[in-house]
Order: sequence, then structure tokens, then C-alpha cells
Amino acid sequence: MGARINYCFKVDEGDVYVYLYSHWGETTWRQDLAQALDTARPRWSDDNYCLRIIVDQLSKAGRDSETGYGLGLVQESDILLMDYPVIVNVLSQTINDEGTLHSWENFIQYQRGYKAGQKV
Repeated sequence: MGARINYCFKVDEGDVYVYLYSHWGETTWRQDLAQALDTARPRWSDDNYCLRIIVDQLSKAGRDSETGYGLGLVQESDILLMDYPVIVNVLSQTINDEGTLHSWENFIQYQRGYKAGQKV
């Protein structure tokens, strides 16, 4: 039971991804990710800080809980075996949503109604 999702973050040219598992995030992942990306906007050019901010924003509801979220590493070849994987490429600033590629900016504007960090 649950609404599982795995955010798989590509942070270098290798085939290992950092992933964030969310037990209940599948129904709101697009809005949640758009908000996390927008919050991380000032650090988009700094991969490490950017990733930390995104993960922090996505998992903030579970900060004081011992269940609900997990972090790990996964080989690229194993991503499709995961429950609902979403590829977030920190290098190219793109999201692969079930085979459709979006820039972070377009994803934020579409999902959250944001433009250049401002609510429209």
C-alpha cells in the first residue's frame, strides 16, 4: 500500500544515481518537485547545493519521522525496476517524466504557475 515514487538524480556523467524514495509522494510529485526546483533556483549552477535543497524540500514533511522517505544509490540499469521512477538530471536541468523530457523552467511554469521565481 502507499503511493510510492522514486526521484532519481543524475549528478555526474557516471551511471550511478542518487535517489529519494517517497512512500506517499506519487499523487503530488509534480507540484512538489516544481516547488522544490523553484526553491533551489538560486543554486541551479551549483550541483551539490542544488541537489541538497531539492532533496530537503521534497522530504521536509518527514524530517522528524523515521518512515516515509529514504535515500540511496541506484545503477542506471536498475532504475526501471523501481516504483515510479522520475529522472531529475541536475547536470542538464531536465526532468524525464515517463519518457517526456522537460526543462526545469518549463516544468515549474507548467506545474506551479511560476515564472522567473514569481507566482503568476
